Amino acid sequence: MDKVKFSVISVCFNNLIGLKQTYRSLSEQTYTNYEWIVIDGASEDGTPEWLKSLNNNNIHWISEPDNGIFDAMNKGLEKSKGDYLVFMNSGDLFADNEVLNLVVDEVEKVESDVAFIYGDSLDFEENGKTLYRKARSIDFYTKGMFAQHQSMYFNSKFLGALKYNLKFRVTADYAFIGSFIMKIGNNKIIYINKPLCRFLLGGTNEQKRFKGLKEDYLIRTKVFKISAITASLMFLLHFAHTIVKRIFPSIAKKIRYDSI
Repeated sequence: MDKVKFSVISVCFNNLIGLKQTYRSLSEQTYTNYEWIVIDGASEDGTPEWLKSLNNNNIHWISEPDNGIFDAMNKGLEKSKGDYLVFMNSGDLFADNEVLNLVVDEVEKVESDVAFIYGDSLDFEENGKTLYRKARSIDFYTKGMFAQHQSMYFNSKFLGALKYNLKFRVTADYAFIGSFIMKIGNNKIIYINKPLCRFLLGGTNEQKRFKGLKEDYLIRTKVFKISAITASLMFLLHFAHTIVKRIFPSIAKKIRYDSI
């Protein structure tokens, strides 16, 4: 069981409270063959001092200025040495303490290398309300994010030199995930029909959603090579969906989320 090693990458900036929550969630995992890579953007809230105090050989961290979240995530990619990588940024949580065990169990059911594993998520709001987000088919990737990034596990053998494209300031994760799916082709992909993470809603992508929609259009045309007409239609649909979410949030939640 311990043959599979995970690289859990956490990016943070002045969010020590959230980072401690992520660390607690990670340290409660029953599967323990992992490294925790923390990329801190030169925080001034005590984060470097706290990381230094942990004195754990499985924790590797740096604290230095960066060019935004995706630059920091690239630094995490460069430092990772695990078989499978998962991004759990400050404040992100595993759905329960058996998630890594569950992923390993699924990987060991097949003989060939599993290129990618993904699953559902529990999205929660600041008021504590939890929503069950069921992942869509991986074939949905050209249309939008089919699952939360924190519920995705990437086989490092297939990543190669793939990095987050810093030209996309809001949705570089969408370009990264889509590029990875295009790269792995017909290699083994596993969907786990259970929540793998707890994700706090209201982050940068939601706050800058309209800018993100413009980037998504460029990603579809420049990276995924989708026609401008199709990409434009997708832009309009996502724009309308964003308006509905903001004016009628309860209706949007009923459409996207399952009951728990």
